[in-house]
Parts: sequence; structure tokens; C-alpha cells
Amino acid sequence: MKKVLFIMDELSSIDTEKDTTYLFMLECQNRDFDIYYSLIDELYFDSTLKSNCLQVKMLGTREIYKKIDYIQISVEEMDIVFMRKDPPVNLDYIHATYMLDMIKDTVLVVNNPTSLRSFNEKLVTLNFQDIIPPTIVTSSITQVEDFAKKFKDGVVIKPTTLCGGEGVFRYSREQEIDDTIIAQQFLHNVSKGDKRILLLNGEPIGAINRIAKEGSFICNFHAGGRPEKTKITQSDKSICDRIKPFLIKNGIYFAGIDVIDNMLTEINITSPTGLQEINQANNSRLETIVLDSILDKLK
Repeated sequence: MKKVLFIMDELSSIDTEKDTTYLFMLECQNRDFDIYYSLIDELYFDSTLKSNCLQVKMLGTREIYKKIDYIQISVEEMDIVFMRKDPPVNLDYIHATYMLDMIKDTVLVVNNPTSLRSFNEKLVTLNFQDIIPPTIVTSSITQVEDFAKKFKDGVVIKPTTLCGGEGVFRYSREQEIDDTIIAQQFLHNVSKGDKRILLLNGEPIGAINRIAKEGSFICNFHAGGRPEKTKITQSDKSICDRIKPFLIKNGIYFAGIDVIDNMLTEINITSPTGLQEINQANNSRLETIVLDSILDKLK
């Protein structure tokens, strides 16, 4: 029987109707795998990488899970480790990736912990400047002001370490900038949606359009965006083809990209979401395809 460890946020706090990790856990249980759940601060290194974690049974109800046992495990004994901790990518997160580096040659870690540490989800798009909106990274308010003047609709400001649309705003002269940020041309067609495309081994497997709530331009579901059924276009496929070699080279098996107005705006590799919304829109079960692919890597 295979053993799978999920490193994530508090399991009791997830939204079972939206959470992608929850679907992965249910699918593992459907295949009679032993499922273990760990918070990031329950990992520790003592000769080998270990975790004080819970072995759980998923319930598929409001209770979410049932505790089978509180147990100390050697992570090396797992078949698969899903690193699904949401940002912020802070020092605790970085330290966890260093520890996971110690076992990644013997245990399949999804995604590669070296890549999780090395590639900031927003800054990594700078490797593909031909398919992203005009972008600068700076902590200088003067540089932001000069950059914003180039565009009729101004620029959007994004923090480098957060997720779910948190900390994102359209720049105006009244606002201050305290940290290093990303300033990017504001894409007016964001009003038509921000498309989330999920990629498996660099290939698109599904997409959902995210529409911002009234009075907002932030389309993320965490920020109140609503899902809208969509298709993967030829332009989307071209973007996926462009980044596929990078994803494969760096062991990024499961990723989510954001596309606005046929431009790449983000490559999500820490804990890509959107699987439930895609499934609901298309009457699909993409988690089975993802897990099949991951199991193929164990052969």
C-alpha cells in the first residue's frame, strides 16, 4: 500500500468545495493509499527528515477528516510527498524546502522543493518577457511613477510573496511603496476575466475563467471572483508550449498559469488551485489524471 504525505495549511480550515489539495487527498483514499497530513512546522531533521503528523481518513463531509493516529514518520518512507503549503514563501517555507531537498532523490516530491525555493511565482515570469505584459521590479517610487506614465490605464502593483490577489492594487500617486514590488501594465481586458490554466508535465489539462466581482479588477477566487466556463485557445497552447521545457527541466509537475488578454501574468507552482472549478464546469475529474501521471513517475 502506498503512503502519501501532504504538507499543507490547517486541514480543518479548508473549503471543501474549492480546495484542490482536498481532491488529491480524496483520490488517494479512493486508491486505498495511507494518507498523512503535516503542517510545515511539524517537519524536522534528526539524522533523517521526519514529521510529527496525523494519519487521517478523509470523510468527504463537513468534518473533512477523521484522525487515525498521531504519529512520527520518516519522510523517506513515503512514496509521494505533496508540498501544498500556501504562500507566503517566508523563512519557514524556505527552510522546509531545504529539508525536503534531502529526500527528493528517494521520494517523489510534488513539486521539486529546489524549484519551489528558487522560482518566485510572480518573478519567474520574467524568464518569458516575450509573452508577459511590460513589467518592472523595484522598490523605487520614482521608477514606478515613471513606468506608470507610459500606459494609458496605468499599472498594477503586486507583492512578490503573497497569493490569492492579496496586496494587489492599481497604482496612484497617493500610495506609497515600502518593499520590492512588481509593477505591471494594467490590462484593461482583465474585465473579461483572468484565465487559470492547469498544466501537468507542461501540458494544459483544463482551464477556468475567473471574473472579478463588481467594483474590483482582482479575479482570484479568494478575492471573490466567480468561475466561468472557458476553453483552451491556440494562444493559450502557445504560451504553454513556451514554458513547458522550463517546467519539465525543473521538476514542476503540476502548475497553474494565469493568462489575461493572451498574456502570461503568473506561474503558480506552490499550491496551484482551480481544479474543483474546472471539474464543476466540465463534469470532469482531473484529479484522477494528475494522480495517474504522478504514479507513472514512480515506475
